[in-house]
Amino acid sequence: MATIDGNLTGLKPKQLKNLEKIFRRRLAPEKIISAELCRYLAGLARETGRQLGILISRRGQITHVIVGTSRGITIPSLHEYRLGHGRLRGLRFIHVHLGEKEPLDQEDLTDLAMLRLDLIGVITITPSGLPAALHLAHLRPGKDHQQPAYEILPPLSPYDLDLQFDTLIREVEGEIVENYQLEVRDPTRQRAFIISVAPAPRHQLEDSVRELEELARGAQLTVAGTYIQNRRLNPKTVIGTGKLQEITIAAMEQGVDLLIFDQELTPMQARNLTEITDLKVIDRTLLILDIFARRAQSREGRLKVELAQLKYRLSWITEKTTALSRLTGGIGGRGPGETTLEIDRRRMRERISTLEKRLARMARSRANARKKRKKNQLPLVSIVGYTNAGKSTLLNTLTNSAVFTENLPFATLDPTTRRLRLPREQEIIITDTVGFIRKLPRDLLAAFRTTLEELRDADLLLHLVDATDEQLAEQVAAVNSLLGSLELQNIPKLMVLNKIDLLRPADYAALVRRYDAIAISARDPRTLPPLLAAI
Repeated sequence: MATIDGNLTGLKPKQLKNLEKIFRRRLAPEKIISAELCRYLAGLARETGRQLGILISRRGQITHVIVGTSRGITIPSLHEYRLGHGRLRGLRFIHVHLGEKEPLDQEDLTDLAMLRLDLIGVITITPSGLPAALHLAHLRPGKDHQQPAYEILPPLSPYDLDLQFDTLIREVEGEIVENYQLEVRDPTRQRAFIISVAPAPRHQLEDSVRELEELARGAQLTVAGTYIQNRRLNPKTVIGTGKLQEITIAAMEQGVDLLIFDQELTPMQARNLTEITDLKVIDRTLLILDIFARRAQSREGRLKVELAQLKYRLSWITEKTTALSRLTGGIGGRGPGETTLEIDRRRMRERISTLEKRLARMARSRANARKKRKKNQLPLVSIVGYTNAGKSTLLNTLTNSAVFTENLPFATLDPTTRRLRLPREQEIIITDTVGFIRKLPRDLLAAFRTTLEELRDADLLLHLVDATDEQLAEQVAAVNSLLGSLELQNIPKLMVLNKIDLLRPADYAALVRRYDAIAISARDPRTLPPLLAAI
């Protein structure tokens, strides 16, 4: 027999037996609840002095019996009941409030929205323990978030329940599905909401969200909407309850299955958000790691990304089951043994150690290659700059190469080195490096630090800047900050403004004077002679 959920402490054996009998009842698909079951629940609630609730499937089967306290009731996890795009959960929740004047409250409506229930109902009872009225509410389709996203129906008499549940839920879900189908543009791409919560000026949050949108585009996601909330972070869910309810309903309407937070999430916050919304939840760090994993082509690049991912996920390992699995034994292994969690952590640390050793060997090989280049006495010029500034495009144009380029963040990750002949018959080595970004994940920076430290051997740094970007000043500051953290600020540096073909001459002339820079279009070889002369 199915088990009873909730607060069972202090209940008598007979009361528990009466609660178990509820599972035997079946309802017709068109019935919300029967008058007889209303009376039975009201009587038990009165007897136990606790709120009682049941979850009912669309086939009329009672799947859960829940016991609360005199003031509230908690719905258990419903993850086994999966949700489809634009679909409701397929369960309705009917529970008893211990009073004649205690209809649906805000907590009930929040549960309705967060759990995407078919319907929520409250049975109010008289002092004698008889049902007084049935109060119902359901989600309301549509995208007007200025109004409540639910509809509260007029109270019904428990003895005259003529509302056809199956017809009502078909109409509601039909409208939701219709809205979802109208909204979807490309079914092959995951749809995501971007969320930013911080006690910072709104313009800063908007700038960071715009950059995160570009990163999402680079990860082949469709951004269905953005949400910004200027407030202190909620330690449990990051975002406020009301806004989270709005996001959950909007995600159902628009077929969104991924939430991306601009702020770094703790494992607990991510877990709480996933349980509440039933959506996949990631943060900025995990999105950038995913992009790097897509872009890395060389063996070394893939190992560095794997190392960064393992270090990031090490702190996220949580026990997913209460079962105490013991997988080791024998001499020295008797007693409590190792839990699955401990084994997972140990294996992950072993893999991290292996990767670090492999990368260290590769770093030594690269150091030997640098020594050989120094013997040839060829000057080394490295192109640095913010992601998507056009570094690979410039390298291609200067050296007639075919390095992959695309208008996406981190389109190329692996450093590329080429020879370049200058106008006065002088040869140099020119290198394209990985792009920089604000709030670059710590683990990723640590993994790529050995690559970036090669910049110390450079005789000249070309700091390439996208002259068309509205955040030009912030991007220049971010690059300079990262170069400073690598102690590269003393290497000669040449500022180069790219994409001037997209600006008016007067606009980029002002930037040239401001930054003492050279203006070019990396795609147009005719604009490059001043750059070569300066090099």
